[in-house]
Amino acid sequence: MMKALKFTLAFTLTLFLSSCLDTEEKIVINADNSGMYSMTMDLDKMLEMAASMGAKPDSDKPKEKKDTVIYLKDFLTTENGFTSEEASLYGGALLDIKMDEEKNQMKIVVSCPFKNAAALTAVKQHLFSIIKKAKAFENATGEKSAEGDKDDTEMAEKSTNPVGDQFTFLAVPGMISNTINNMDAFKNKIESDSSLIMMKQMTAMMGDFKYRTVLVLPKAIKKFEGPGSVVSADKKTITFETTLTEMMEAPEKVSYKVSY
Repeated sequence: MMKALKFTLAFTLTLFLSSCLDTEEKIVINADNSGMYSMTMDLDKMLEMAASMGAKPDSDKPKEKKDTVIYLKDFLTTENGFTSEEASLYGGALLDIKMDEEKNQMKIVVSCPFKNAAALTAVKQHLFSIIKKAKAFENATGEKSAEGDKDDTEMAEKSTNPVGDQFTFLAVPGMISNTINNMDAFKNKIESDSSLIMMKQMTAMMGDFKYRTVLVLPKAIKKFEGPGSVVSADKKTITFETTLTEMMEAPEKVSYKVSY
């Protein structure tokens, strides 16, 4: 089932088609500090490019059209190595995959509700690790990864946010931030990481990697700083937009902080 999904994720990481993957991270916070965290990956342009380059997986089979939802609660059991705390934190998480090969359309949404600010911080930091441990992508594709293959979750995480490990995310009532841990270490990673160097080279040919973070808050924003900031009329929603090039050339500008 959905073998094209496995191909698509591998194709993304292998060729680093950064211009073809639009990613939106969204955090909705309610008045009681509960809310919803989600990551949406739009792969339409990537499928179009794969087709134009002659990459046609399972070409002898009918085009697939799938709408698949994987609920993590079904896998967060003690038998699978999860603690009760993990089951409580991530039990509402799901992986929603929509694909139409005929129309070159594909969208992946990972989402997880949270009960408070501390839970949001945990979800932001560890959701992809939990999905990897739960083998959610394997369950979505119906296939097991061959020994030595890159894990699909690792592929998705690296493609959507290649420098995410260099930031610290913090959420407390009235404030939310995502800041670079160490500027020298960040710059060193940019200069030495072969994957990032290749991605930067690809942007010269195909355009830039786009990354958007949307914060929907329960109160009007008092103060903010961050890249490409756009604030809604009611001052309760703020959008930060950046690119891989901006991250690499001006990393001091890509952290964000919002008080509300």
